[in-house]
Amino acid sequence: MLLCLFCFPGSASAAFHGQTIPQGVYAEGISLAGMTSVEAIETLDAYFEHISESPFTITCMDGSDEELPVGGFGFSWNSEETVRQALSLGISGNIIHRFKDRTDLKDGSIYLNVPRQFEPEVIKDKLRSAVASHDNPAKNASIELQDDGTFKISEQGSDGVVTNLDETVKLITEQLADNLSDTMHIEVLTQEDKPKVTEDVLLSIKDELGTFTTDYSSSKSGRKTNISVAVGFLNGSVVLPGETLSVSETIRPRTEANGYELAAQYSSGESEQALGGGICQVSTTLYNALIRAELEIVERHPHSMVISYVDWGSDAAIADNSKDLVFRNNLDYPVYIYGNADGDYLTFKIYGVEYRPANRTIDFESKTLSEKWPKEKKVKYSNELKKGKTDVSGTRRPEVTATLTKVVYIDGKETDRILMHTDYYMSSAVTITYGTR
Repeated sequence: MLLCLFCFPGSASAAFHGQTIPQGVYAEGISLAGMTSVEAIETLDAYFEHISESPFTITCMDGSDEELPVGGFGFSWNSEETVRQALSLGISGNIIHRFKDRTDLKDGSIYLNVPRQFEPEVIKDKLRSAVASHDNPAKNASIELQDDGTFKISEQGSDGVVTNLDETVKLITEQLADNLSDTMHIEVLTQEDKPKVTEDVLLSIKDELGTFTTDYSSSKSGRKTNISVAVGFLNGSVVLPGETLSVSETIRPRTEANGYELAAQYSSGESEQALGGGICQVSTTLYNALIRAELEIVERHPHSMVISYVDWGSDAAIADNSKDLVFRNNLDYPVYIYGNADGDYLTFKIYGVEYRPANRTIDFESKTLSEKWPKEKKVKYSNELKKGKTDVSGTRRPEVTATLTKVVYIDGKETDRILMHTDYYMSSAVTITYGTR
């Protein structure tokens, strides 16, 4: 019998079937007196569901209000645990606890809290989204490359004031824990925001660390536009020591709204028309400038088929959600990306502070390990074309395995060879489709 006083297997309704909660018992300010376990759980759940649907008002630093639903904070509760506790008052625990419970119920009331949980990181994410447009963040200084090859400050940096997310989240969690209601409200706490990029930092940039140029003069109009747009997003980027840059993110989603047009691109070994077609020449040209600056490449992928504007093994493909070019500034000073696309030639230059000895030079060698050409053409039949009609598509390209090696020279003498990567490219053939309709 004593053991049963401490153990409540199953649900509260099963453990205390037929019992009602004593007079004077409250939970969250709600009287549970005379209720069965089922009634009490339903009553408490209804209260918390109402709270979950209620807005939590956030007064932002500019004085305007944002309302966030409490249920979006990862908010949950355990009414059953509180009902167990209410039903066991005076009948469970040691003799002293039972006596105290009965005395409290006789002389007054007992107030219980319902266990609740919320997720601070979820609250932080919701808060960040709500206050972002109301904050006044610091502005980074910026520079531009002049025609004479020198840099000048184009925009001064400035301090700002933003929401202190961590401290504001604490205010929210305190209310959720101790002052739960359907009209919760806090004012954000703020903090000073300093620019990460200052004039002093930028003035250190002066040396060309790596450069590379490719030819796109034969490209069609849409492809030329896409190259120009993507280069525009990358040009002028400053990457601080330790920071990474994702090319796919920097050049923004390939949509008409961002200025991209339809042009040919590779997909699973086939050529197709897509918004942003041609941007892989941008990532490839930048990749070759980056490796000549000897910056750390975090992510890089080859094309599915060989391309013509760089040596095999030295390309870098971009594809939504699957391929990206990412590099990290592993140097002690910031680097600046200069990009230019004049309609014929695409050039990237990486500027920073030269850290390598003057007598040290590098070169890159592409080596073809295997090359196998497909048949001249392949034939397909389609009922989407009328009989007598034909369609020619694709380009004949070989199946290739190639490597890229960095070669280091000291005083003109080779001292080291470093294999960068080994790439495989699938073949493609010219396809003639005959109509059968």
